[in-house]
Amino acid sequence: MNDTESVDFFFRYRPAADSPDGVLLSYLLSYNPTQRKQMILKALRAFYLVAAYGQKGQFQQFSDVQKLVALLEQIYGQGADGPIDHSLSLNIDIGVTYSGLNTFADESEDEWG
Repeated sequence: MNDTESVDFFFRYRPAADSPDGVLLSYLLSYNPTQRKQMILKALRAFYLVAAYGQKGQFQQFSDVQKLVALLEQIYGQGADGPIDHSLSLNIDIGVTYSGLNTFADESEDEWG
């Protein structure tokens, strides 16, 4: 049997419940521990895995980076399946209204009028 080195990682954080971090952590806590761990690791891998391998000196050539990115795209890219659907679709209409002083010297110069 081969003894492999392991990494212990513990994280404790107690934000206010109504803060963005508190809402996020409450959401994660609504899942069972196994699902929660998968969700957290998925998010961390998506943002930091390439940097972690790079810092360790694991990339000898650019093709090594491309292989890892291709794997991440396969796992996390569009259409990837997972145990939990976290997709969200939003339609947002933003209207901007400005009222203030007219800065045109002459009304004839107003190209919008």
